[in-house]
Amino acid sequence: MKLKSFGCSFIFGNELSDLSDELVTSFPMGQFSRLTWPALVAQKMGYNYECYARPGSGNLQIAERVLNESCASDSDFFIIGWTFTDRFDYYNRPDDIWQPWQTLCPSDDQKNTEIYFKNFHSEYRDKLTNLIYVKTVVDTLLEKNIPFIMTYMDDLMFDQRWHVTPAVTDLQLFLKPYMTKFDQKNFLLWSQELGYAVSQHWHPLEEAHCMAADYIIKNYISILRKNS
Repeated sequence: MKLKSFGCSFIFGNELSDLSDELVTSFPMGQFSRLTWPALVAQKMGYNYECYARPGSGNLQIAERVLNESCASDSDFFIIGWTFTDRFDYYNRPDDIWQPWQTLCPSDDQKNTEIYFKNFHSEYRDKLTNLIYVKTVVDTLLEKNIPFIMTYMDDLMFDQRWHVTPAVTDLQLFLKPYMTKFDQKNFLLWSQELGYAVSQHWHPLEEAHCMAADYIIKNYISILRKNS
């Protein structure tokens, strides 16, 4: 059985000790950390591990990779870490097998980022489109009977105080039962609250990943064993 992971840098393993600065900068094909909590879950469960996360990804490209892999899934288990909703993905490098997508983040210092966030970005669009991406993935995995665990980094996806319509609320209510949290927190906040080391770029480090793997196995062992 294979455990396949999807997400951004939190799942890829940026700043963990088995990835050198050179490797993290170049992102060679097939290179990813084996010290992340999904990799450790695979190791502890005796599953083969494949990582489809990409640093800096937005949720559209995460969804695309999940959907691509679901087409050829054979007794696989998926772990998906949804990222921040304000990341905007666009597809412009189809010949780049490793990363055909580019992502605009609010902190980027480039012209396209300034244009997008000044003229086109809105919190409502972020909520609606990201919820649609996740709903599409959940529907597909349920239809194909692929077992999965999903986490998310951005609580804004489920916020109901601002920029909410009946469509958004309905999607939130449908998706929330499928979302896994760490003691009702995302991975970063949980790591910080428990005092685990976090890098200057807000990536939880080795101890946090190790404890997160134990948490997932303890609380979701029945799901992890499905199809095994």
